[in-house]
Amino acid sequence: MICTTVNENLEFEIFSKAKYIVLVDDKNNEVILKEENPALNSPMKRPTVSKECVKLKADTVIAPHGSLCFPSYRILKKAEIKMLISNPGDKLTTTNLKEVNMREVMYSSFLAISE
Repeated sequence: MICTTVNENLEFEIFSKAKYIVLVDDKNNEVILKEENPALNSPMKRPTVSKECVKLKADTVIAPHGSLCFPSYRILKKAEIKMLISNPGDKLTTTNLKEVNMREVMYSSFLAISE
């Protein structure tokens, strides 16, 4: 199962700004759960999404660029969840994804601080 965050048009959106969190069946690329993003009402936005993905038993998280701050990364790494990076605004898909790296985590952490 894949966990990610999207806007109302099912386009990837950064964890802290997305309207929905979705769970996608990776076998048939079908959305099986769509709920309001719990991060919108939380002071710890990015980690809230990561915790929710762990709770939903996802085995992969697609994090839109700027979403994977260090606390979020640690939560997912500890849960042994595969992390991939997408571009915000791209349609919900499992293609054109990048592996996470520390440069992404640092960028996301600085972005989280500035928000």
